[in-house]
Amino acid sequence: MDKLNKVLEKYLVPIGSYLSSNKYLQILRKSMLAIMPLTIAGSVVLIINSFPFIDNVVPAAIMTEVRSLLGIISSVSLSLVAFYLAGVVSYYYAKEEKTEPLFAMIVGISSFLILTPLTLEVEGVKDLITNVIPMSWLGGKGLFVALITGFLSGYVFNTLLKKNLTIKLPSSVPPMVAAPFRILVPAFITFLVFAIIRYAFTFTPYGNVHTLFFDVLQTPLMKLGASLPAMIVIVIFIQTMWFMGLHGQSITKAVILPVWEAATFANLAATQAGLKPEYIFTTQFHDVFIPIQFTSLIIACLLVSKSVQLKSVAKLSVGSAIFNISEPVVFGAPVVLNVMLLIPWVLVMVVFVLITWGAMASGLCPYPTGAVIPWTTPPFISGYLATGSIMGVVVQLVNFIVGTLIYIPFVKMYDKQLLKDEQLQVEE
Repeated sequence: MDKLNKVLEKYLVPIGSYLSSNKYLQILRKSMLAIMPLTIAGSVVLIINSFPFIDNVVPAAIMTEVRSLLGIISSVSLSLVAFYLAGVVSYYYAKEEKTEPLFAMIVGISSFLILTPLTLEVEGVKDLITNVIPMSWLGGKGLFVALITGFLSGYVFNTLLKKNLTIKLPSSVPPMVAAPFRILVPAFITFLVFAIIRYAFTFTPYGNVHTLFFDVLQTPLMKLGASLPAMIVIVIFIQTMWFMGLHGQSITKAVILPVWEAATFANLAATQAGLKPEYIFTTQFHDVFIPIQFTSLIIACLLVSKSVQLKSVAKLSVGSAIFNISEPVVFGAPVVLNVMLLIPWVLVMVVFVLITWGAMASGLCPYPTGAVIPWTTPPFISGYLATGSIMGVVVQLVNFIVGTLIYIPFVKMYDKQLLKDEQLQVEE
């Protein structure tokens, strides 16, 4: 086991440390968190619209009006997520560079719109409709272009600002008036760069950047990153990071979140259109069906532990576990660098992935609807909200029971060691 620890410390800890401190991944993480209120607001609309029995309780005429009203919220939140993300990424990029975040955000949004087609093809209409922005590219389908645009526009704009390619006005001019002139040249050059990119893509078979990225990059990445082997590798990496004392979710999500979020928005679009969601592995799959393992560990400790340490930690961790907060038990038991709990710590997560995937792939449980459920939502409530079905709750319950049963023998073994140590301390 000491040899295993040395191998993990040598190879995995540096990777985890790099991922958690990387500037670009930090910007990505902050940006995703910034748009979360929008995605949650849109998800609330989806949950209300699909709430069971509501059509049997509320008159159809009233529900039609309610759905029409709530549809506006969905249209300006989830349907524009890429639009907002381009600006937010540029904003945090500028904050990291300590330049002009507000202007960078405006430039980022504008650059994204420059790349977006301004025509719309309507079935049954011979000519293209011009001077319109198709909503399809402003939502989940445009997510990867928004991310790349945010970073690229942020880089170009902030680099030019730092090189002082600006219009300088006399010091007597108020800062509020001088600021827009200061960013004029960097903004124009940034727009020009994106206009050239847009023009270049008109000579390709794809016609525009969005189509290329969606067909060549986003869709394949979603199928690869949102696959069973990928999810198993991801959860093993997450648990290994936790074992080494690093925040596994924060490190891993910084890399995989764009793929999971793209799959989430694809499922959401399908649900809103009355179709079956396409992807099993989304952000909600991980946030809703996996964290129950912390509760499994706590319950296992409460059931079989006799040592003061495990009993105390388990009792103190119950409240936080209700909201999927794992730190008390991870660092209190501890799980960190505890070789006796390493096997179940990793195994339970893999088993949860297989159980949940099996239930969904076989049709026993619906796929995640795309509704964005905060990771702190208590278990069993989250299972229903994520799938719109009681079977989501059943799968969570099965995971919880299986996880507890796996943990019990290992907790017993660890507890015996702690009990011996405590008895020795009393004798001394």
